[in-house]
Amino acid sequence: MDFNKLRAPLKQSSASPQIQASGTIPTNSQSDSKNTTIPSINTLKPPSNPRNTSTLLPPKGSHTNSGALFPAANSNQRAGARSKVRLEPGHSPLDWAHLNSSGKNLRGINPSEFPVRVTKEILQIHKHKDDCWTVLSGKVYNITPYLKFHPGGVDELMKCAGKDGTSLFMKYHAWVNFERMLENCLVGFYLG
Repeated sequence: MDFNKLRAPLKQSSASPQIQASGTIPTNSQSDSKNTTIPSINTLKPPSNPRNTSTLLPPKGSHTNSGALFPAANSNQRAGARSKVRLEPGHSPLDWAHLNSSGKNLRGINPSEFPVRVTKEILQIHKHKDDCWTVLSGKVYNITPYLKFHPGGVDELMKCAGKDGTSLFMKYHAWVNFERMLENCLVGFYLG
């Protein structure tokens, strides 16, 4: 089937003005003698001083302090705000990703013993900076190698050392995929 035969020829509406080759548009269909000239793209120039343009300025009377706009003073985001600490060189998220994929034993246990079934008594033993385990959603992780990589600092992570840190983690990092981030730190499963 030839679809070109089905197309109706385009008719020009007398209600809409047509741009002429000279760059003019008739302003009134009753009076063809009165035309408005459209400037050529070549004749348009940017403002001489871009800083004087007001198109990018906020409306008058609006808050110019971005802290006043977001988050709101009564927002949970503002209430839960915390400060980050300066990490030592070589402890960025990218450095953690590199270490996590390096093949080093980050679990801190003999690979033949994996996965360990961890009781509450065993978990409580691992609550020191040089030997730190925590529970996240029923899984036990050795977070010792991650301590210096944590943007909130070592002290924040030590709050969940040797115990279940799920609720504290979810309070601040519910969107973070800890299973992926700590996959090579997995020790085993928490028995409670």
